[in-house]
Amino acid sequence: MTEKQPVKKKKKTSKEELIEELTDMIKDIDEDGLIFLIKQANVLLYNKRVEEINLKIERSVSERKGRGKVQQTEDYSVDIEESGDGQFFYIILNYNRIFFTLDEMRKIVKICHASEDENDASQRLYNWFTRNRRDFLIDAQVGSSKSPFLANLYDKVTHTYKVKEG
Repeated sequence: MTEKQPVKKKKKTSKEELIEELTDMIKDIDEDGLIFLIKQANVLLYNKRVEEINLKIERSVSERKGRGKVQQTEDYSVDIEESGDGQFFYIILNYNRIFFTLDEMRKIVKICHASEDENDASQRLYNWFTRNRRDFLIDAQVGSSKSPFLANLYDKVTHTYKVKEG
């Protein structure tokens, strides 16, 4: 008769350990805390999807640059696309398409029209995006209020849209 070899426990990955720790902690969290965690998880998943999409776009652009079909210098171009029903918008900075609701777009328009000039608008827009839509700054790689994208966004918005009440 042969002796059975002791079964070796499979070493847990760090992700498995984190999941186990979080599962244990969840039991002690109240309903409001759970709602908060779910919202945070949704933000993390959304950001991950956006990063994956932007990575695909970046790869595509890099491939096209290699074939000489795309301009090598960044021109800080800004464009705005509106849905057919006017309920949402895409602000496009070079190759980054960033989704905005009608309400968010109205706030951006108000900020632009309330500004004294493009420098004031750039600072106000940067502050608003920092508070409300940090993903915009990350996706478009806007590192400060001095980014030409913000000045160009101000110019595009003030020449295209008027402030609407309601």
